[in-house]
Amino acid sequence: ENLLVPMHFSDGARFWGRHSAMRQVVRICSNLEELSSSQTERIRIDVMARNPFAFAVQCLRSDVVIVDNDANRLFLAAVLRLLLNFRLISVDLIIRRPEGAIGRLIAKFKGVLLLPVDAFILYFRNSSGFERYFRIGRDRIVYVPFKVNGWDTPFWPKDPPSGDYVLCAGRTMRDLKTFVRAMELTGLPAVLLQQPKEIMRQHGTAMWEEALPPSVEVKIHDGEFPTFLNAIAAARIVVIPRFRRDICATGISTYLVAMAMGKAVIISSGPGAEGVLRDEAVFVEPENVSELAGAISRLWHDDAERERLGANAKRYAATLRDTARLNDDIIRESLRRLPSQVDVKFAGPG
Repeated sequence: ENLLVPMHFSDGARFWGRHSAMRQVVRICSNLEELSSSQTERIRIDVMARNPFAFAVQCLRSDVVIVDNDANRLFLAAVLRLLLNFRLISVDLIIRRPEGAIGRLIAKFKGVLLLPVDAFILYFRNSSGFERYFRIGRDRIVYVPFKVNGWDTPFWPKDPPSGDYVLCAGRTMRDLKTFVRAMELTGLPAVLLQQPKEIMRQHGTAMWEEALPPSVEVKIHDGEFPTFLNAIAAARIVVIPRFRRDICATGISTYLVAMAMGKAVIISSGPGAEGVLRDEAVFVEPENVSELAGAISRLWHDDAERERLGANAKRYAATLRDTARLNDDIIRESLRRLPSQVDVKFAGPG
């Protein structure tokens, strides 16, 4: 006998899944520990085991397996997906554009390994790199907006000042050379907020160790999130300089924090930029020193334009809300991939 099973989410959305009388609970296994906030009587969320054997047992018992930003675990789950009956969802997969013949061959091999993945949830719309280099079809790609990190924490800066420097922060795939050269042209005060060298290298950014223009200062991030928030709060403009070859949405978490504080943001065009934002940020050509310098100078001196941009950005960031909203969206899109006999339907806002 089939039953209609209600599933409630924090934003008031209501889901109905059709399950057998013997199994009225949808079991989800994920390394996204924050998903537990969306657990209900009808949705059980288990934290993914680190041990491969224990993880395989979890997959056997799960309806849905959600892997967040862990390529190795995703590849293992894809192999298990060939043997077991669960739905496999990838969230925020970070993959790099392949370089050279060997790189392209490896990318094709990875694309084959990822064939069992039912859906790739990304925080950006422009997935052309995934499609071109890894043969991940658009029918398996789902866009979900990211959240504002720190939005719901007690150390979120209250009433941040207008700011007195240009900030480049973040550790993933930042084109620091273009930023430093652009700041040299402007002569304006700037801060490079960097984490330790090894951490930067792991995330595709070479720590700046060369001479700097007199107006540019390097600050080493102590690893504490309030330090990151305070650096953005004290900035007048936040810049996300990216590489032309980047096929992922580098800088989203940084620019959303800046936007939520009403800061003017300049970002290099690419995934996660003009495909997601409109008049909430200024877009510049990647690796273009003169264009970036011009955009920085214009916003620095034009108070009205900077304030208008910041207001648009703050309104946009407010619509994205916090972790609970993101978790609900991830679960919602994951449940859509359940088999037809489950018959997931939506009876509320989604």
